[in-house]
Parts: sequence; C-alpha cells; structure tokens
Amino acid sequence: MKKVEVILKVTDTCNLRCAYCYNSEKGYKNNRVSLEQFEKLLTLLLTDYNFIHIIWHGGEPLCAGLSFFKEAMNVERKICMRSSVTIENSIQTNGTLINSEWASFFKKYGFRVGISFDGVHNEKYRQQTEKTLQGMEKLKAAGLDFSCLAVVADEAYDLEENYRFFAEKKIAFDFSPMFSEGAAKDMPKMQTVKYANDCIALFDKWLYDTNGVSVRTFAYYMNMALGGNSRICSCASCHGKYISLSADGTLYNCGRDGVSAYPFGNIDSVQSVKEMFSSEGAIRLLKGSVERRKKCKESCEYFQLCQGGCADIAIMENGLENIPVNHCYLFKTLYKHISEKIKKIVDDQVPLDALNPTVKKVLAKSLTRMGGPMHNEIADGYVK
Repeated sequence: MKKVEVILKVTDTCNLRCAYCYNSEKGYKNNRVSLEQFEKLLTLLLTDYNFIHIIWHGGEPLCAGLSFFKEAMNVERKICMRSSVTIENSIQTNGTLINSEWASFFKKYGFRVGISFDGVHNEKYRQQTEKTLQGMEKLKAAGLDFSCLAVVADEAYDLEENYRFFAEKKIAFDFSPMFSEGAAKDMPKMQTVKYANDCIALFDKWLYDTNGVSVRTFAYYMNMALGGNSRICSCASCHGKYISLSADGTLYNCGRDGVSAYPFGNIDSVQSVKEMFSSEGAIRLLKGSVERRKKCKESCEYFQLCQGGCADIAIMENGLENIPVNHCYLFKTLYKHISEKIKKIVDDQVPLDALNPTVKKVLAKSLTRMGGPMHNEIADGYVK
C-alpha cells in the first residue's frame, strides 16, 4: 500500500497568539483552502497513492468552521466512492473551540485528535487553559481518545512535572523542543545537553511507571531499538511521502516554516503528483538533502536509523546541506540511552507487569511482529 501524509494548513487564522508561534511572521489572515482546491488535491493524489492520511492543521483549523469540515467530509466520501483509495483524518488543534458538536463530528468521522497544550506551563505560553481543558472534557464525554503535544519552550520547563500532570489526567502526552521559527526566534535558546539529560531522567522514571501514560517519543525510540521502523518524522526521509497544502494554495514538502523556501507549485495550476515532485523547489530541496545525507552516511554510525534527519531541522540549525549539530547530539544521546535500557530489560527478563503499559505494548509487538520473535540482538530470547 502506497501511503502519503497530507498536512493541510486549512487556514492561517488563529484565536491564540502563542509566544513561540511559527506562523507569527506570516500573519493570521482570515483565509481558507477552498473545497475545490481540496478536491483537486485528493483527485491528483489518488492516481499515485491508495492511502491518504490527512492531518488538518493551521493556524487553528477549527476556525475554518464546522460546516466547512462537514462539506470536506462529503468531498472525501465522493472521492472514495469513485476510487479504491482509503482516506483517514487527524487534526491538530489548540482545543479551545471544541464543543459537543465538534466532539460528535470527530467521533462520527473517526478523527484522531491531537491537542496542542503545554500542561502546567500552558498559561505562560498559550493562555486560555480552561477553555482547552473544557474542550478535552467534551472529547472524553464523546468517548474519544486523544493525546496532547507540549512545546518545551525554555529551560524552566519541567518535563517530569508535566508528565505527572498528564499522567494524573490519564492523557497520552508527547513533547517537542521549540523550533526557532517565527516568534520563537526572539526567545532564549534551550541548552541541548540539559534538554537531553532531562529527557533521559524522565525516560528512566517513565519506564517503570506501571500507572503511567504513553509518551510517543519514548515509544518511537524503543521501537527503533527493537528493530522496528522509525515513525519520527525528524528521523526519516519524507520526500514523496509527505505533501503540504497551505491556505493560499501553495504546495510544500511539509508544514514547517523552513521548507517554505522550496515551494512545489500551487494547487490551482499543477496537474499531477509528478509535477509537484519535479518542481524547481522540490528538486532543490531533494538535492540539498541528498548532499547532507552523504555527509551523514560517511561520518555517522547511526545513519541507518535517522537517514540524515529532517530537512527543516537542518535548514534552521546549520543549512540544508549541512549536518545539524544539536539535533544529532540529541538523537544519538537519547537513542543510545534508551536502547541500552531496553536491552537490559530484555537481558534481565524483567516481567512485563513491572513496566509502563506502553513499554509492555512495544515489547509485545516487537515479539509478535512477522509472526514470531524479532531477529535482533535486543528482542531475541525475551520471554513474555
């Protein structure tokens, strides 16, 4: 099955003004992707892909309005009826606009919902905390699972305190360091070594928290350590696997700010997927990424795991064709520590019931994948 991830930045407008907002330099125009543009994109994609995962993004995507989303679902239904394509939907929202109607809509159409929320630091950087919490309650009332993504904006951010906050509320949680885009360019930079150490300290506690919640980043690193594929977009080549449509109709590789210097054309004029990926912007992005990956492959033992990493991260930190020092340090440090910890758990035959529920799931999947135990030095011999 050939799959594409579509980051649909349906509108630039937003009802919040987060202190680190990547969109701040572009402004918050009250614009919106048209249904005709949306249908054209899907029509083009179904000729090359048979699975389309749409990640509704923004701005704040809910500002586009519930009636627009209902009409968009009709477009998807029409596309699926005339083809064999499968379409799934996710949404990343600040959650402040979620009411019972929105929750029912997400439930009806099977949306996976991600809430951008900074936990105990939310009021400092995002505000309207109570509205977001109320939105989460509406999702719970509708029987919807969801997860939260928190931005680690400065060295005052306490990872362990925030993990406890989400664990007490039984909400799956993930975190990401702030990217130096938009308003974040004027904020103090985090110290990579401290951040890596904080991540390691939290992982060591999370590992044995039998009442704990999922932390997606840790689960991904564990999966890599056990021989599975990486699902971290910063550790994979995404060319041809992602496409982003902005509210003004411009196509990009993804929704991140750095790649905006490499447009793939405009949805109103392109006529095929091939045209998107053979555009001048796409070729420049690919050539620069290939140059960086050559350097990575020649100098790094972890290349097969991260494939030279994310183009946008490289652009922000050290230039598209150059190896990003801070990101690479963070990846290598976390992977080395997590893989060693998981290997010890396997070697010591630690009972699954002594582990975090997510750790149990990842280990179990690694042992049953492909119909039997994984053939790698970590998973081999582990007894459930």
